[in-house]
Amino acid sequence: MTSQGQNLNSSSDDNCTMDFRQKLLFIDSHLGDQDVERLRFLCRDCVSHKKLEKSSSALEIFDHLLAEDLLREEDSFFLAELLYIIKQKSLLCHLCYTKEQVESLLPARRRVSLFRTCRSSTF
Repeated sequence: MTSQGQNLNSSSDDNCTMDFRQKLLFIDSHLGDQDVERLRFLCRDCVSHKKLEKSSSALEIFDHLLAEDLLREEDSFFLAELLYIIKQKSLLCHLCYTKEQVESLLPARRRVSLFRTCRSSTF
């Protein structure tokens, strides 16, 4: 039983030490078309509509967030917030967050408007 616990911790540690670009590629590969649509909608207040409409993948949206300095290796909370909102909580571990951590940080660090958060669930 102890070795299983160590394996889980090791896996979590691996997620935290993985190259940031690799993390973004992994997350992108686990998001579907509907997730990309939701990300586009959620990011409209932060990234130009024109850039978002040209984005055909989550990775392209991540690149826009990086360019706008909304996403950084040192601070990936905005992406964690987005994943939380689109109900991709299983991917949070790749950003070294848990669902509970995101929930506790949202009141102070929220960037996505409540309007967009509520409307994104209608997709």
